[in-house]
Amino acid sequence: MVRWLRIACLFVVVLALIGAGAAVGLFILANNDWVAIAIPPWFQGWLGQKPLEAWLPALIGGWVVAVLAVLALWAWSLFYVWRRRQYERLVARLERELADLRNLPFLAPAPLEDLPDERPNGERADALAVLAEAGGEGDRDPWSEPL
Repeated sequence: MVRWLRIACLFVVVLALIGAGAAVGLFILANNDWVAIAIPPWFQGWLGQKPLEAWLPALIGGWVVAVLAVLALWAWSLFYVWRRRQYERLVARLERELADLRNLPFLAPAPLEDLPDERPNGERADALAVLAEAGGEGDRDPWSEPL
C-alpha cells in the first residue's frame, strides 16, 4: 500500500514541476520585451536621470537565481549546524571516556603486583619492609633530615 502511494506522490510532483516549467516558459515567451526600470531619486546621483531598460526574462531569471541561492545557503547552514552538533557530541563523548580512563587508578586501583605478598620463608611482608630491603636504607625517613 505504501509503495503505490509513494509512486503516486512522485508522479504528482513530476507533473507539477512540468506544469510549473511550462507556465514559466509561456510567461517568459509572452513577455519577451524590454522593460523600463525607473531609478529612485536617492539613487540618481550614481546612475543618472535616464531610465534603464532590462530584458524581462533576464530580470525574472535573476530573481529566481537569487531566491534559489538564498534557499541553498539556508539549507547548507542547517546541514552545517547539524553536522557540527554531531561532531561536538562525539568530542564530548570521547572526552568523557578519556576522563574515565585518566581517573581509572583512583576509581579502581590495581593491586600492587610489583611487591610480593609473602616473604620466601612464608611470613607476610608489609610494603615498607620490602621497600627498605630493596633500597637498603632501612627505616630512615629522608624527609626528617636537614639539608
